Amino acid sequence: MIWKEASLSPQVVPTDDRQTAVIVEVKYEEKDSWNPLNGTTDKRRYHSEIQVLKKETNELRLASRWEIPSWTLTDSVYYHSGKSILYVLHGKDDEYGTLKRRLSIFLPDQTSFSYPATPDDLVIFQISPSPSGDRLALVTAVSNENWEFSEFELRILDPKSQSVEVHPLSFWTALPLYGIRWSNDSKRLYIRTPDRVLLWEGKGNLAEARAYPDCFSPSTNFGSLAYRDSFIESQNPWKVKLGERKPEAKIVQSLDAIRVCD
Repeated sequence: MIWKEASLSPQVVPTDDRQTAVIVEVKYEEKDSWNPLNGTTDKRRYHSEIQVLKKETNELRLASRWEIPSWTLTDSVYYHSGKSILYVLHGKDDEYGTLKRRLSIFLPDQTSFSYPATPDDLVIFQISPSPSGDRLALVTAVSNENWEFSEFELRILDPKSQSVEVHPLSFWTALPLYGIRWSNDSKRLYIRTPDRVLLWEGKGNLAEARAYPDCFSPSTNFGSLAYRDSFIESQNPWKVKLGERKPEAKIVQSLDAIRVCD
């Protein structure tokens, strides 16, 4: 049994600009498993190719390209065309799709960097860039060797200065009762919990929100979750079909009015 090169089908990620699209392709090596009960092949050496395509004279042309030294998921890739910033939450090793992830940020006029540098046991549950592209919200926790979580926090990262504003949270998990969402003007970030919605307004402590969105997905207005039914039509040359952007959330004043989003 020998290792051979393989890849997942490339996926399109919409940006803040309908004239710009991102293509994500995850590549790896695989071979048949010695244990047929595994039901899949053995995989190693994941890496991801991310391309930014811009429309010029009715054709999509390559504008930028990055190689990420691990796997990534399309709902954790965000490119802001106006700021030319790429945010990527990607794996630390070959355990595909786990919470063993690190954030990398690529800026047009600065050296790229990864977050966090330390500690290694910091888990990033979710990232969400502001619609303006110049702030990134992260929900984090610290894990032990048994993957038990503590020290839940909301972090607001300024990618240019690399400064981070930290706010403690009581708990977090991947359930619909928890979520974050930016306002379209990027001035407010809403944090949903089961018993209340918190609000961050650019500085200072979190406050309890009196009014808030009725939907917490997508968490921002660009990226794969913010659009419907985007797909690749062909690869040589590149042709993509971007779906409609999902509608803005309504503002409500009751937790009972928050709905499960489409």
